[in-house]
Amino acid sequence: MKTKCSIRISMLLTILFCFTFCQKDEIDTWVSLEGTIIRRGMPIGLPIGLPIVFAADQTTVAVDETVSFTMSGNAETYVIYTGDAGHDFTKSYLVITGGKKVDQEDYVLTQAKLDLWIPILTADIATYNIIHPTSPLNANAIIAGLTSLVDKSYYKDTAAIRIRELMPTLKTYNECQILVGTYFTNLSVLLTPAGGFSTGVAINRYYLTYSYKFSTPGTYVVTLLGTRLSDKNYSGSGYIYNSTSSASDYNYKRNTDTVTIVVE
Repeated sequence: MKTKCSIRISMLLTILFCFTFCQKDEIDTWVSLEGTIIRRGMPIGLPIGLPIVFAADQTTVAVDETVSFTMSGNAETYVIYTGDAGHDFTKSYLVITGGKKVDQEDYVLTQAKLDLWIPILTADIATYNIIHPTSPLNANAIIAGLTSLVDKSYYKDTAAIRIRELMPTLKTYNECQILVGTYFTNLSVLLTPAGGFSTGVAINRYYLTYSYKFSTPGTYVVTLLGTRLSDKNYSGSGYIYNSTSSASDYNYKRNTDTVTIVVE
């Protein structure tokens, strides 16, 4: 009886181990893109033994001639970037930002720039005080206020507001904006390319085909992006005390594959 029980326990443990191993492997994303135009190399990260079919019926196509693509893999989402204007994967949000904040304004007043500004500002204040003897400005107080702004990060509009708060009767808001552009150092991270980020086309995961016509001659790198998420990673008490969810609760893998299309 003990022998039979031990055998059953061993079988259950073996099944559980196999199931766990398979679940882990499922997180990886393997995708391939077949173009009916040009044969390309094997994609990076492709597991050994996964068959890939290449089609090369034509090496070039004419403008407005239909190109058909087929995909295979176990990703949960698929997106195709056709490589022409507005759809270049290298100019996509995912590639360009790399996790950085997009177009974050960062204007900083350095002590060196303030030192250049002070003589000009002092002369402006002196002129103002001659014209307005009954309501003179305190140059020392204004300069002290500007000194408190040194080495701090501001949006351009916020910096202009701070300057105007120090000298509301001396400078208009528009003039303060000009002062920011003149004396503040622009450390902004401007990542959005001209014309905006390139976009792709989402593909139905149950119908992995796509057709496209290129309207302009050229050589285009068509990119397929596949993404797969893991199950939720529970930590601590899970959802017992905290029912919120975020992207950090999941592991994900992305894989890309490309095919080059020549249009004449």
